[in-house]
Amino acid sequence: MKWALAVLLVACSSSGDGTYDFASSKGAALYQDQCQVCHGETGEGGLGPALRDSKRSQGDLTTIIAMRMPANNPGQCTGDCASELADFIKHGLTTKALRCDAVPPGPRRLRLLTRREYRATIHDLFGMPALMCARATDCGFRDTCTSGACEATPCDAQTFVYDPHGQTLHSVHVAGDFNHWPMTIAAGGLPLTYDASTGLWSGTFAIGEGAHLYKLVLDETTWIADPRAPAQQSDGYGGQNSVLTLSCTGATTNDVAANFPVETRNASFPFDTDSAAALVTSAHVDAYLDAAQAIAAKATCGDCVAELGEKLFRRPLTDDEKQQYTALGGKTALAAMLMSPSFLYRSELGAPDGHGHYQLTPYEVATALSYTFLGTTPGDDLLAAAAHGELADAKGIEMWARMLIADPRARAQVGEFAAQWTGAINVTTADKRADLYPDFNAATRQSLLAETRAFAADVVFDGDGTYASLLTANYTVLDPVAAKFYGLPPGHAMYDGTRAGILSHASVLASMAHSDQTSPVKRGLLVRRNFLCEDLPPPPPQGGNLPAVDPNATTRERFSQHSSAPLCHSCHEYIDGVGFGFEHFDPVGRWRDTENGKPVDASGNIEDIERLGTDTQGSFQSVPELASAIATSQAGPACFVRQYLRFSRGQRETLADRCARGWVQAKWAGDVRELMVQSVLSPDFLERR
Repeated sequence: MKWALAVLLVACSSSGDGTYDFASSKGAALYQDQCQVCHGETGEGGLGPALRDSKRSQGDLTTIIAMRMPANNPGQCTGDCASELADFIKHGLTTKALRCDAVPPGPRRLRLLTRREYRATIHDLFGMPALMCARATDCGFRDTCTSGACEATPCDAQTFVYDPHGQTLHSVHVAGDFNHWPMTIAAGGLPLTYDASTGLWSGTFAIGEGAHLYKLVLDETTWIADPRAPAQQSDGYGGQNSVLTLSCTGATTNDVAANFPVETRNASFPFDTDSAAALVTSAHVDAYLDAAQAIAAKATCGDCVAELGEKLFRRPLTDDEKQQYTALGGKTALAAMLMSPSFLYRSELGAPDGHGHYQLTPYEVATALSYTFLGTTPGDDLLAAAAHGELADAKGIEMWARMLIADPRARAQVGEFAAQWTGAINVTTADKRADLYPDFNAATRQSLLAETRAFAADVVFDGDGTYASLLTANYTVLDPVAAKFYGLPPGHAMYDGTRAGILSHASVLASMAHSDQTSPVKRGLLVRRNFLCEDLPPPPPQGGNLPAVDPNATTRERFSQHSSAPLCHSCHEYIDGVGFGFEHFDPVGRWRDTENGKPVDASGNIEDIERLGTDTQGSFQSVPELASAIATSQAGPACFVRQYLRFSRGQRETLADRCARGWVQAKWAGDVRELMVQSVLSPDFLERR
């Protein structure tokens, strides 16, 4: 690809020959927080002028910063702040200081388990429900296996799963009193979809509250009771009907993390893994205590504290720990372990290497690998590998990385990354007017989110595996509910040219729209931030609100004020031109040819696609053309590397991390699985400052 050489050149000419300590520099931190958005990551320029190798004196820079910067809030940085920034610009933003002659280790934080990781960990340790799953049959009858986790199906819907145990079938559908017992799919049977990777037929459908009777129909000829249904009732003909009861009154969940506080996310870090934001509050403590007591009450924990402790803490217990927990005994010891920071946090502290840095222990490496690739705690085999010294060097790490990627749970982790990277994860809570979009219910939202997760996993593990295909593939993967929403067949559905790749998923489009209207701003910012890694300054206080709704105007016509108002134009020229390209998709992501009786104009332009201030642009007429432009740019693939490293490392990159990122970019040629491997082979993976 044309961007691969450019990435290599950037990586070879860009950070830390030891003359400037970016990690400990207060000025570097201030620059990233206040200046980078306009002047570029390394002072290369953007919306503001270039600062690299500045010819101004440090005194002049200090005065300018104190009087005029930042541009949208002058006077915010004075005194020591201005002095620190000026010193950094003069000594840190130089060609010499920014060279990458080596990959120095960067700082790391303790990482609190996310709710998602906590669920998966408890499931793998104790086999409890509402947690990780490889197949739908791993979950309870009222739950569905979504992105590797057992999640509660919406209260008015049901996930049906049938395991044929190797029997070859052409169709399986659901017939019951809720759809008038149809013999065939054409007559109204609810069709299940076959998944070759699991060998199961499944589908989620909004049935409605109440008690229902139903059967599964195989090949439109054989009627059977659902083997997974918890209750049966005579059908009056010598057979059995399955009983299904749905109620949204007093609905409960078996989710052990249901009461945990939701992770904080911001626009520039869309992932739940942000270690900087994971601060434990009193609400966390109360929720952790309740969960620990509930788990201990249900779990069969045995008497061997040392064995259980090694699994919970992901390392052997110290002698003092063995003594303390043994004294507590049984379920009390288990509850205490579940409340310990050694369980709740992923340790990456390491041990001193004698050269001022810290080398991760083999058990910390095992933990990092397992949560990176599988989203869960390391298994016995990986802990044994740590104990036997198999994770002490790059060769052992690469071997285990490739083994873990081959684990079925890695599919779910890739799907989760895609759902968070694209913002699709927000579709389940996006505000929509029920009177305008009555079928955009809980079951539909879950199915659309499942589409994005399944599509990403399919491209990465079953397709060509490339980043480009995530953006440009001419197909998607739909369950029956999502298929009905789009008007396409379930399974692998081909597009007709109006959509391409993940940017055209309704989960993404609906998440970036208002309750009753589209949003060129939200959709344009999504592309800039999540797909090109270009941040823009916040709007000025007098920037105004959304243009008023006009039933006689299109969204494009209403937002034209952004082009004419000087306060708006400087930023919206980079946003709206991209966002208008999505106007063929309504607020829930369905296709439309007209808006308010007028033809939709979905042409657009990407100003400065490679980087703000580079005068690189291209026009497009559709989302497929926009997606192709991003996929073939230099900025798009480079941003994808950043986003994956943010997700897997749990922190936003700093100048101290830039060389490591450049190393990964230079090693990568577009295959997503290879990016995953290279991310843990980077020289900084085993070390920290």
